[in-house]
This record gives sequence, structure tokens and C-alpha cells, in this order.
Amino acid sequence: MRQLLLLLILGFGISAFTNAQDRVEHGDWASQFREGMGEASTHDNGKAMFGMLCTNRVCRYYFANGTPCEPGNNYPMMLTTQVGAVALDSVCEPMETANGEVMLYWFSESAQLNDALSRSESVGFAFPLTSGHFRTNVFSMAGYNDAIGRMVGVLLERNDQPAQEAEASPAPEQVPDGEPVPTDIEIKKI
Repeated sequence: MRQLLLLLILGFGISAFTNAQDRVEHGDWASQFREGMGEASTHDNGKAMFGMLCTNRVCRYYFANGTPCEPGNNYPMMLTTQVGAVALDSVCEPMETANGEVMLYWFSESAQLNDALSRSESVGFAFPLTSGHFRTNVFSMAGYNDAIGRMVGVLLERNDQPAQEAEASPAPEQVPDGEPVPTDIEIKKI
């Protein structure tokens, strides 16, 4: 119940900073904007959220599943796509919302990861817990390409962001107030 409440707060909090006309549904995904920031996101039946946030010329993926974390610490997770699987090293950082601070797990985008996500009907996250078990979440990717396309297109129109294509930036990116996150992601067939 606590996790559901946390994710509802995250969803409403992030959504609260958008204007109603800025939020558009794209299948199971949505795109929205605020003060030079763009977001494309989806959820796993209220249990978890997955999305991309673009601001200050940097786009980052985020994952939230209600699991507490220490800001600035790295956390491993596994992402499975129809193309293969990838081990991700995420960084825990807070996000201020209208309803308070929510902890998100941020990880870098890359051309290879973007391609794998865009070609998948669904993706799954396996998140290790301290108990030795895994928490898993599956997200529909129906609408992903449209949501990302709209977000990038509108940001370009507003001149809030430079040209952004589905490619990794040449240098390691920064998560909000965090350490550099590696962009050398390798998708492995399973």
C-alpha cells in the first residue's frame, strides 16, 4: 500500500507541474512539459513508473518503484527488451514534486538502448532487494515512440533544447545533482 501511495504521489506530483493542454496520452505512454523540461512516461498499474526527462540539454531515463534509496548511491538493475537484456547502473536522486520529494533511479540513454526500447512491445525491470529477492515490473511500450517524438519535437519548437536524436551524447551525462553516469551500455541477447 505504501508503494502505491508513493507512486501516486509521484505521478500526481510530476503531473501537477504541467498544464492540462501540455499533457497528451500516446497509447500507454504520456508526454508533458514544464519550464523547459519535457517528460515522457508510463506506469505499471500504479506499482512503478518508467520514463524519460529532458532538461538542460540532457535526457535521462528514470525508474521509480517505491523502493527507498540513498541519494547519490548507485543501484544495479536489469532491463529486458525484445532485443536483449542489459545490466544498468542507476543513480538514486530525489525529485521534488508538488507532494514532496520522491526518490528516482536515473540511468543514461544511449543510441543502443533507445533503439532496443523503440523496437520492443514491452520491457521488464528486475530490481534486486536487500532480501536477496527481486522486484519485477513490466511496462508496455505502446506509444513510447510517439511520446518521445512529441516531447523532443515540442522542446525543439520551444527552443528549450538543442537537436536531440535517439543517440547517446558523446560525453558522460549528469543526473540531477549526481555523478557522471556511464553511457557505454551493451545489450546482450538472451
